Amino acid sequence: MNKNFKAVLLSFIFASALWLYINLNSSYSLDVSIPLELRSNNSQALVEEIPSSLEVKVKGKGWDLLSILFTGNLKYSLDITKIKKDSKIATGQFVSDRLNVPQSVSIVEINPDTININFDKVYEKLIPVKNNLILNLKEGFSIIGEPELTPDSIRVKGSANLLNKLEWIPTERKIINNVNSDISGTVNIKDTLTHLIKYDQKIISYKYKIQLSAEKNIEDLVVNILNFPEDKEILLIPPNVSVSLRGGVDQLGQITASDIEANIEYSKIENDTLGFIIPEIVLPENITVLKIEPQKLQYIIKTKQQ
Repeated sequence: MNKNFKAVLLSFIFASALWLYINLNSSYSLDVSIPLELRSNNSQALVEEIPSSLEVKVKGKGWDLLSILFTGNLKYSLDITKIKKDSKIATGQFVSDRLNVPQSVSIVEINPDTININFDKVYEKLIPVKNNLILNLKEGFSIIGEPELTPDSIRVKGSANLLNKLEWIPTERKIINNVNSDISGTVNIKDTLTHLIKYDQKIISYKYKIQLSAEKNIEDLVVNILNFPEDKEILLIPPNVSVSLRGGVDQLGQITASDIEANIEYSKIENDTLGFIIPEIVLPENITVLKIEPQKLQYIIKTKQQ
């Protein structure tokens, strides 16, 4: 029984290998997406984005097509360093120099068949970095102050028209969970304009200060009326409020009433139709208001005697 099983198994393996050999020596067509690698110099600035990849139909023996699928190092290299003016480049030209496929594989079709190259004056600009990190803190912890980014701005080169529209360079979105202590690390910028902009740096360092959360009450905070006419006198009822705050234990320990403002713009009183007004509380970074007592203030407006 064992001898028969081994004989059947060997026959099956031999037949499968023979079938595979015969079929892989046949010709096939294959559609592949191939990354485009652009080479340019510092005096060139592209106006329009070019494709990040090309859709290519190739034809060849099964063995050669398998090598294309599994090596994973295919690329279409486009060198524009010697181009001096706006041009249209036919992707099918000089394909043996630009596309690193085996010589036994033929190129049937490339899409797109042309790439527009349009230049503009090179411009350089320092642009702020926008932080896209998300920290999910463990319960009872708070972020203290603003996160520290290094550098907080990066120098970029590109088309003057394009750079004038850029307000910031975003980092990649990164989520960090269960944070309960100071944290630091690095994050890449999100490069959505690969061929249009050159960056002097693509890695940003970050630091966050994390503290255990605490609560604190500030009593009898004077409410300020802002921008009221000189001929008016405004009486608030009551004139003071108490606020309950939440923040890091060390940060809250240093906060006094002088670090907090309770403000009301006169224009809000003037436009009020309800008979009460809610003050705006101005706080240090990363301190939040839990409660204002009382939340609503009544008011009396008097005209000063001349």
